[in-house]
Amino acid sequence: MSRFPSESLAHARKVAIQAVLDASRLTHQVQLELVDDDVVQKRDRSPVTVADYGAQAVVSHQLAQAFPDIPLVGEEDASALRADPDLAAKVSRFAQQVIPKISSDEVMTAIDRGLHGGGSGLFWVLDPIDGTKGFLRRQQYAVCLALIEDGQVLVAVLGCPNLPVDPDQPDGERGCLFVAVDGQGASQLTVSSGQEARISVSGITDSAQASFVESVEAAHADHSRQGKLAAELEISNAPVRMDSQCKFAAVARGQASLYLRLSPKPGYDQKIWDIAAGAKIIEEAGGKVSDAQGNPLNFAHGRTIGTGDLFASNGHLHDRVLRALMRQSGS
Repeated sequence: MSRFPSESLAHARKVAIQAVLDASRLTHQVQLELVDDDVVQKRDRSPVTVADYGAQAVVSHQLAQAFPDIPLVGEEDASALRADPDLAAKVSRFAQQVIPKISSDEVMTAIDRGLHGGGSGLFWVLDPIDGTKGFLRRQQYAVCLALIEDGQVLVAVLGCPNLPVDPDQPDGERGCLFVAVDGQGASQLTVSSGQEARISVSGITDSAQASFVESVEAAHADHSRQGKLAAELEISNAPVRMDSQCKFAAVARGQASLYLRLSPKPGYDQKIWDIAAGAKIIEEAGGKVSDAQGNPLNFAHGRTIGTGDLFASNGHLHDRVLRALMRQSGS
């Protein structure tokens, strides 16, 4: 049982939502000002670098204000900014658009709070921009935040600035947050209106009728292996490919029934900031997430989770997918 008081959990939820909203505003502003066709063609990572650092500074600063004793595991540190005054000034400028009174020194300090090693105890984990190439293509990316205690996620928030609010209207309004609290279910919040609605996974029980999501980038997932698995499951729908933890959101709200994340690199170990928030949102929406042997994920190993292969489902399909994976691996 969590040692974190229920009233503090409610406060953590509120603070996390606001921090992710503010970071999403910053990343969107970076896209508007710094990402153009020339950047995409040249694969210039400087805009995403500014957005990564700026988002981590904004989220970390707000978490430190509200919960000064809870450390942060973040993807970034400020060493590169200290070596590049021009980049540091650019990051500070965007952070100050969201938090006007934050100083350049406070930006550096906030970013460096992310150096915590994780493991046991209570800590936040943040991926300030998950989906680098999606961000540069102006497609899907996510700001991902979770509160973890002894390996279990208590609060999870995913900010998906470019994700359609209604999956049935892909050209409609964009910008949503996904929120989950341990034992309290999951919901989707529309950024523009603040309207919040409960979400749940799909009720599909026949894998032949299922659809699945996977990474756009072949370097992030074994598309060949996942394609063979889909064929064995008699899934005829083509995979929906998108960047970032938005894939977890797609399963959580019933847009897809399965998310396959099988690493193409033997021995690869997933980072906790790439998984924790999205996995919890699926579980609280009624789905299931496990490694390729069916074990639940544990976020107490440090900055990684101890496996490279995992998958998420609506729960109804989980055992069948697991059996197929075990046959595929010869286990």
